[in-house]
Formats: sequence, C-alpha cells, structure tokens
Amino acid sequence: MEGCGIDMVTKISKTVIIPTRNEEEYIEDCINSLLKGSNVINSTEFIIVDGKSSDNTLNIIREKFQHLNLKILDNPKIYQASALNLGIENSSSNILEVGSDSQIIIRADAHSVYPENYLDLCVEALQKNLEVGNAGSIQKAVGENYFSEGVALVMNSTFGMGGVKYRKTGNKKLESDTAYLGCWWKADLVKLGGFNEEFQINEDYELNIRIRKFLNNNLITINPDLIVNYFVRTNFLGLLKQFFRYGLWKTKTLSIHPDSLKKRQLAPVLFVLFLFTLGTGNLILPYPYLQIVNWIAGILSFFWLIMIVDIWKDSPKIINIFLIPIIVLLMHISWGFGFLYGLLRWSTGRWEKS
Repeated sequence: MEGCGIDMVTKISKTVIIPTRNEEEYIEDCINSLLKGSNVINSTEFIIVDGKSSDNTLNIIREKFQHLNLKILDNPKIYQASALNLGIENSSSNILEVGSDSQIIIRADAHSVYPENYLDLCVEALQKNLEVGNAGSIQKAVGENYFSEGVALVMNSTFGMGGVKYRKTGNKKLESDTAYLGCWWKADLVKLGGFNEEFQINEDYELNIRIRKFLNNNLITINPDLIVNYFVRTNFLGLLKQFFRYGLWKTKTLSIHPDSLKKRQLAPVLFVLFLFTLGTGNLILPYPYLQIVNWIAGILSFFWLIMIVDIWKDSPKIINIFLIPIIVLLMHISWGFGFLYGLLRWSTGRWEKS
C-alpha cells in the first residue's frame, strides 16, 4: 500500500476533527455521541476548528468537554476545507507514542449524531483493509419540524437523491465514489496535500477523486453499520441555498476533474432545461411541435407522480402529500440552476470563490 503501510497489530492514534460555525444546538449531542466507545477519552484527540461562531458554541465546548484531550482552533477562512486542513496540520501523533504515519484522522460533522462505537469502527474499517484510502459512513437525514421531516424523506429516498450509495441503509459494505464524512491515514492526507481550499463545499468529493486517482490504497468504502443521523435544513430558503451551492460547486469540481460527472447528476439540469423548453415552447413553437412537447411533459409528470408516491409511502402523513412535491422541485430546480450558473462562470473564465 502506498502511504502508511500499517500492519494489523500496530498501535494507532486517533484525531477527530470537527469544523464548527454556530452549532450551539447540536455540538453537545454530537460530541457526546462520539464518546460512546471503548476508551475514547484516553485514546482520542479532539480538535474543534471554529469558523467565527457568534453563538454559544465555544462556551458549551469549553464548559462540557474540558476533560477531553481537546484543542480549539480559529478558522478565519470559515469554510470546511480550511478547517479540516488546520485540524490535520495541528493534529498530534504522540497520543500513544506512535509515529505520524500511524495516525488516523476522522472527520465529524457538528450537525450530526453518531452511533455507538463510531470511532472504533471507523478505525477498524481503515486498518483491516490496506486497500482502503477512505472509510466512510451512511448519512441518514433527520428532520426536526414538518418541513424538515419532508426534506429528510426526500433525501433518504433513491428517487430524491439519485441513488447515492452513502444514503442507502441495509446493504453490505460498499465501494463507492464518495462517502459521508471519512476516516484516513494522516500520511495519505499529507501526501495528497490535504483538502482543496478552493472549494467552499464539495471538498470531500474532490478529495475522494484524488484518492482514487493518486493512491494505491484507492478504495472508498462505506460501512452500512455506521448510520449517522444528519439534521437537515429546517426552512425553504436554507434548502434552496444549500442545493444551489451543491450544483454550483459541482461545476468547480468538473473544471479540475472533467471526468467526475455522474449520469445521475445530469437529471436536475435536464429537468430545468426541460421546464425552460416547456415554458418558451408554449409561446413560440408551432402547434405540431408544441403537442409533442406537451405529450412528453405528460409522460414525465406521470413518472414524477410515481416517484412522489414512492417517497410518501415511507411516511404517509397528509401534510407530506403537499410538502414532498414542493421539496423535490426545490431541490432539483435549485441544483440545476446552480449547475447551469456554474457552467456559465466556467465558460467565461470567472470561476472564483463566491
């Protein structure tokens, strides 16, 4: 294996990096869930990298978790990639008096709650297979109100999110192109130059591309036993912004890795283009062509209705009959518009941080 070459009996050290920004509602539950494992407190370094929180996040951490092997760092650039790189750079390798090439970095999201023994199982998944470059988990979306429960239903569905592997529960261990969060040998992250700080989001996917391209231990794996509860956006505007930025920054990834586009990612873009064609077609197309377009729209609407029912059956509440179609439209249209806007920026040479 290229990188650390750790054998199965070598002691390792663990560093958990948690980027934060205004996470006072979630940070205590997040860290407490990570502590549910064997000897976590004595064997694990925790690094909080805070992006200028204006709430009570840091006070909660200092008050509740001063007994941990804990570092708190400032992240003036705010974004996740810079937070993770700061954590990697400042991580210690002497927790169990081992070298840096036997140190494992585990990423945790402050907006999530983790299953018992999460850290131990991450380490096990990485250590037992020397072909693995990143051992990740399953993301299970969780809602906190009527709207976010609808968002969670859509995000957990195959139709809503295009069948992304790290959202599928109940499967055997999976190889994938990406995973939720991650667990890496520090030596491999250093070799790759860490996370790409040109990315405000999608930095995880971009790193996984480089793992697959440049490491011999280039497998990305997902352990379906590691189901992490992720708390989704609770309002329309937050959801719109989130998915617009997902689409936008996907084009940034394509500008560096043109071969990284997946067929599933074209669906929202084609949907937006079809809506535009349908709208303009009704104004300018001759009747025979307009009839064809409307027939296609009718067929697509039928399949779209089947998709909505398939999502709704997992939680057949009356309110979800109304929420799910709206949420699906918001997600796909905002992602598609973000992608198209990103293509415009790319084609005009204006791809810079927004």
